[in-house]
Amino acid sequence: MLTPQRPESDISMFNAEDGYSRARRSSATKAHRELNLDAQPQYRIDEPCGVPGFYLPPRSAYAQNNTYLELCNPGWDMQWRAGIGNVFVVLPALFVIWCWYGFAVHPVLFGRIIIFFMVGENVPIEAIWFGWLLLFPLAVGSLFLLYGWFYGMGMRTSFFTFARGRVRFNRITRKVYVLRPAYCGGNKIFEWDNLVALMRRVPDDHPMASKIIGSLVLYQPPTDPGDWLSEDAIFAGPSLYLGELQAAPMWEYIRLYMEEGPTIDAVPQNPPDDFRQIPRFLPERYFTYCGMPSAWQYGLEQRPGMMETTFHMMSQVTCTWPRFPPEWESDSGMGEPEDRPVQTGAVMTALVYRAQGRMSKQDEVAFLTHWGTEEALAEAMKRPD
Repeated sequence: MLTPQRPESDISMFNAEDGYSRARRSSATKAHRELNLDAQPQYRIDEPCGVPGFYLPPRSAYAQNNTYLELCNPGWDMQWRAGIGNVFVVLPALFVIWCWYGFAVHPVLFGRIIIFFMVGENVPIEAIWFGWLLLFPLAVGSLFLLYGWFYGMGMRTSFFTFARGRVRFNRITRKVYVLRPAYCGGNKIFEWDNLVALMRRVPDDHPMASKIIGSLVLYQPPTDPGDWLSEDAIFAGPSLYLGELQAAPMWEYIRLYMEEGPTIDAVPQNPPDDFRQIPRFLPERYFTYCGMPSAWQYGLEQRPGMMETTFHMMSQVTCTWPRFPPEWESDSGMGEPEDRPVQTGAVMTALVYRAQGRMSKQDEVAFLTHWGTEEALAEAMKRPD
């Protein structure tokens, strides 16, 4: 059976993870091709990739502190396309199937015909023939279209699943904790020392190379030689529209964080190109909300139009927010960004909680000391306990 090919750019939440997991279950060759593994360098954790400084994309971090750096996965900014696609794919396909049922199946079962949404008592034999000879092939084609849309193109990864992926780099345990749906490999803990970084999702000579949205991939080679099913990959950080030009300095940020940790309170104004010290207090623009976003929160971060927000919310309303298992939470020693946004350095989450009046005076003062203005801090200190 032929199905539409998976889109090259990640237009649903776990499109990249789903595509790789399906390829890995098929064969090592397909899995390696999915990652462009054999046509690019593989950078070890102790191997700089040649860029002078580092880069962290805006709206990519859930939290950063002295223990862990937690990042999103790619696809969230494109997810609204999955929602709008349903209007032009799912609704017409379901309408055709409904018409076939009303003309061909319902009359046989109940002796009545359904024309659109009206039920008729008289059932012309011509209508039943019309339902089976014309509408039945169209209904079968619609079923294949739905299968191709949700499975072949990976749109199922935007509905009835995790709202977003979470990738946590823990400096203390030297492990990487990943939350993702079961069909994308499931929640998993990776050994930091076993990972290598890949910068290019596709070969340079790929016919669509200039149009494919990239992402940073951390690849885990087989734990046993020849056991290709033990391979795995982490898609860390947001969609990267400049591909390797953004992936390489982003990898340097993650690598330096894990190997050296924060060494300076804040990045100075106009730093040199080769500046390589991880700040303890990242500005707000680098953070994304850790939780189920409202339409307001989504608009605050992505600045979309009304159409993009509407269709994104249509997708997100079917999803749930992934939380780390209790036995994993204790590995951080810091708590969770959803529960302790100030202590864990979850700046966007703290901003939202403050705006909603959910922050204690002590937390608000601590937060504004590092991320607020002097006026806001003075006002918070006057606040009654």
